Amino acid sequence: MSAEQLIEYRGNCHCGAFKFTFKAAALKQAYACNCSFCSKNGYLWAFPATSEDFVVVKGDEDSTLKTYEFGKRTMAHKFCPTCGTSVMARIHSRQAVGINIRALVDVDTATLEVITSDGAATEPPYQIPEPLAVGPVAEGTTVYTGSCHCGAVGYNVLSLKPLTAATACNCSICHRDAAVWIYPDTTTVSFKGLDSLVEYSFGQKESIHGFCGTCGVAIRERFDGSDFDWTTAINIRTMNGLDMAAMDITMDDGKARLPVYEVP
Repeated sequence: MSAEQLIEYRGNCHCGAFKFTFKAAALKQAYACNCSFCSKNGYLWAFPATSEDFVVVKGDEDSTLKTYEFGKRTMAHKFCPTCGTSVMARIHSRQAVGINIRALVDVDTATLEVITSDGAATEPPYQIPEPLAVGPVAEGTTVYTGSCHCGAVGYNVLSLKPLTAATACNCSICHRDAAVWIYPDTTTVSFKGLDSLVEYSFGQKESIHGFCGTCGVAIRERFDGSDFDWTTAINIRTMNGLDMAAMDITMDDGKARLPVYEVP
């Protein structure tokens, strides 16, 4: 493949601490994986033509980003410890770089053909972290459990009705996190490990995003001091045993709300 056929793409974590470029053929496809970690992160992968075609513009891959590995440790997943954006991964066996397309600037992921690989079948069986204990619940109540990937942060949601619908958002942070939200009353949600939760807010600071400081998985939003402070948003990608394909997911056009996000 000649250099003339390559396009240079730009990307960054949300807070702008880490910025990069990479060259690849025009992005028409994205690669997804159904393994335990990629599923929680909603990764959409792209791969530079060569490892040399990935260039760090700001920050340092090893000191600005935090690394998380699991299973056979075949990949070093890297995320920003300030804003939680999962940026990239190093594939040890091939000395290759995988880029999370969601971190790119000016790429419409909705136009990409998504090709899914069965990573769940090749990794060692993922052991779901021990759920948060729950006491007696009212008859007819369903208990939904979930956690980040490493299990440092977990939660329960009590619901009188089965979960059938959720909301995705295309704003600058939710898009990067691939978050899909439900909005239960805060009184129905219990957490463990909140000392491991890192919080990040930006813009008008109307919502506070929380992600695991160890594995980087986005878990919740809270809305202190706003009209929505009665609710806690939960990212259903982190729920145990929930069939995402069966959910009615609508899109919230957060990208259209002011102020317009600008890369710091």
